Amino acid sequence: MSMDLAVWSERPFELPRQLPKADSWKCYGKEFAFEGDGWQVTVLCAIDTADVSVVSKLPTAKHVAYVTLEPIGADAPGYTMLENVVRGLSRQAGGVWVDPSGQGHLHDEGTF
Repeated sequence: MSMDLAVWSERPFELPRQLPKADSWKCYGKEFAFEGDGWQVTVLCAIDTADVSVVSKLPTAKHVAYVTLEPIGADAPGYTMLENVVRGLSRQAGGVWVDPSGQGHLHDEGTF
């Protein structure tokens, strides 16, 4: 199992430049991966239709970065990297991140 979150923006993401430790990410086609000790964070960008919780915060959202931490039982450094990726992408892109309950947040809102 994994922890799956999303970051929405009105403009495309610039990966890996916008990711923490940008030089440490590996690219596998359209997906970027960062490997930790027994865990990994992946980021996959797409164009999609945003749901109501995103549109209420960012009506022009159409670009999404799907961010995944595997496994869901990862240690604290894995969750710290997940948070850094999500908040960093959301801040740099002027976007909104969506928590596991489906609520949209600005980069400095919400809890992990």
